[in-house]
Amino acid sequence: MAKFFKILPIIIALLYAGYKYVDTYVLPSLFIFDPKVLGQIVTDAVATSGDNSTILFRTINSALRKEYGDHVNELNFDDWMFNNAGGAMGSMFIQHASITEYLIFFGTAIGTEGHTGVHTANDYFYILKGEQWVHELGNPDPVVYGPGSVHVLERGTSQQYSMPTTCWALELAQGWIPPMLPFGFADALSSTLDIETIYRTVYFTGKAMIESLLRGKV
Repeated sequence: MAKFFKILPIIIALLYAGYKYVDTYVLPSLFIFDPKVLGQIVTDAVATSGDNSTILFRTINSALRKEYGDHVNELNFDDWMFNNAGGAMGSMFIQHASITEYLIFFGTAIGTEGHTGVHTANDYFYILKGEQWVHELGNPDPVVYGPGSVHVLERGTSQQYSMPTTCWALELAQGWIPPMLPFGFADALSSTLDIETIYRTVYFTGKAMIESLLRGKV
């Protein structure tokens, strides 16, 4: 046992070095989506689709499928689900989910507010309609993101955010996705007890991840 504790720091150092290598060099190579390409798709859609949310969703989903093929699920309004996380409530549609990325439509028709969570992935929040207000710690004034802009939440950081009225966004997360899942389920398990939403979230997330693995995408 004494020998084990002597080599334990070496084991920890090797494990940490291995993690840093995978995190720095391997993980980014597994990403499918390019944030700049998504930003251009959103900019074009916002400029041409007007204020109609349904047209925005269809235009963006069509452009994403043209760019990324079957890595993006075809838009189906029967497959939307509610989401409660960090005190905020909205609804979402999963366009892609894997171990390293997810791409969703997320938003609310009536407004919401909450905590972003502290995540193991970088999050890109492209505003399609309405506004997102962000409270950065130490800044007494809100940072406001409108249609066509993107709010980037770097992993390991947190903020307060608000979607004061109708607001919809295309959200891309890139990094380690499984550790983010407890945040997505915590409110439903501890507060809302909305079993149907829990079921739909597990089903559609699991389905998308399995389909990604079958296509060779981690």
